[in-house]
Amino acid sequence: MNTFQQTRGTSLNDVFRTGITRPQLLRGIAAAVSVIAGFALVLLAVAVSRFLAEPGLGSPGHVVGLRLLGIALFAVGVGFWPALGGKRASRGLLFYSALATLYLATLMLATMVSTGTWPARLLVIGAAGHGIATCLFAWTWLRR
Repeated sequence: MNTFQQTRGTSLNDVFRTGITRPQLLRGIAAAVSVIAGFALVLLAVAVSRFLAEPGLGSPGHVVGLRLLGIALFAVGVGFWPALGGKRASRGLLFYSALATLYLATLMLATMVSTGTWPARLLVIGAAGHGIATCLFAWTWLRR
């Protein structure tokens, strides 16, 4: 039976005709579940925060943390998506760093526009750190 790497670049009918191995199928299902759960967690972070916290204990920090967790789940799913091939870990890390940078930079911009003040130091450090990590992961991705 052909492995997925041998069938890469062929049509979808060829892949189904040659067969998909059980580990590839399980990896694909796990990746799909991870992508869906991550996307749902990003969209429903406020509801999940209210569900998990006692009344009155929820804070914006919980929502930010849950959204970053959703981004991480989404990136794990993208990293292990079987049809993309290649270096899975570096692809997942690049995807996570890029999305986390975009999210944290959006939070910084929203803080500056709504309050007219500079955002919290930790938010700036987090956005800058993820931005640097994104540049490093993109550089190693392009060098391969």
